[in-house]
Amino acid sequence: MATNNITPFEATHPVELVKDELKARGMSKKELATRMNIQQANLSRLLRGGTSISVDIARKLEQALGIPADYWISLQLQYDKDCAAIAQREEEERSAITVETSLHNVLNLPYLYSQLSIRASIFVQDKLDMLRSAFHVEPIQIPALIPNGDFKKSEKLTTDEKNLNTWLLLSYVSANNNAPQKPYEEGNADKAACYISSEMNKGTLTQTKMKSILSDLGISYSVVRKIERVPVDAFSFWKNEYPSIVTTNRYNDMSRLVFNVLHELGHISLHLRKGEHSGFISSDGNKNTDLESEANKFAADALIPPHIWKEISRSEMPQGFASIVPHLKKMAKEKSLSEDVVIWRYKHDTGCYNLKGTKALPIR
Repeated sequence: MATNNITPFEATHPVELVKDELKARGMSKKELATRMNIQQANLSRLLRGGTSISVDIARKLEQALGIPADYWISLQLQYDKDCAAIAQREEEERSAITVETSLHNVLNLPYLYSQLSIRASIFVQDKLDMLRSAFHVEPIQIPALIPNGDFKKSEKLTTDEKNLNTWLLLSYVSANNNAPQKPYEEGNADKAACYISSEMNKGTLTQTKMKSILSDLGISYSVVRKIERVPVDAFSFWKNEYPSIVTTNRYNDMSRLVFNVLHELGHISLHLRKGEHSGFISSDGNKNTDLESEANKFAADALIPPHIWKEISRSEMPQGFASIVPHLKKMAKEKSLSEDVVIWRYKHDTGCYNLKGTKALPIR
């Protein structure tokens, strides 16, 4: 018998227990009908679940089987209650399916469910309850959480809008779960860029240390892995009372990662305003808008001060691509800069990302 707090998948009619008793006792339906003093046809209808167990029937069962009438009455009451609860659940499930269908139109729900550890086999209303807990809004309002704005999208690669929306929502959750240690203050993005660049040029920067630097300055940092057909490198936006940066590690390249983070710090410093429901997505092959150009300059200048890069870029470059990398390494050493940073800056400025004689520094 079901408890008062649980709605069973299927209600069990009391006659199923009558059938069990007959089987256990080896008693025929004819004998039971005789003991209950009712016609066998009426008993057959009762055993098919065609009628409820009334007080009179319960007393006859007590007389025939020796099981108290109150027991049979309680079973019938519980069955009626379970049927009502199941009907209500089915109505709620139909409503939940309507909401889920609307979410399917803008999100990759199977992927979102998998990333939030929501099992596909549970009731839709239970899935929506878990979404409600994850986003702290009604499920139908979840699309409104997707930041809007003039996002950068790759012109070279196809972007799946539903997958992009899903990645943005996962970034929202990740930022919420990775709140910084201290409050953000104006100018902290510039300080973070300075500290991160210094550690990178000294060769001591790791992703963990970068997250610590950002957190101490009131900036959330987290990684949300890329989704198919979402060519995104990084994303910056305001979450609650603090700015957040999310990266994908789409390329296992530490210099590229640092440049992306510094680029987003540029947006936080120059463009993002507290409380604005918008953000900036960084990817490759994008149109270079004024805002993106400003963020790129912020990142490049943070890694290598403009006057130093001017000296490097104006230095006499050797003829032939094979000699360029050794020259850049020599200049990096003279200027006390990271070889990887100088080579990355050269690649970024020239577009020669497949420069021979170089190997990307893995993310550490």
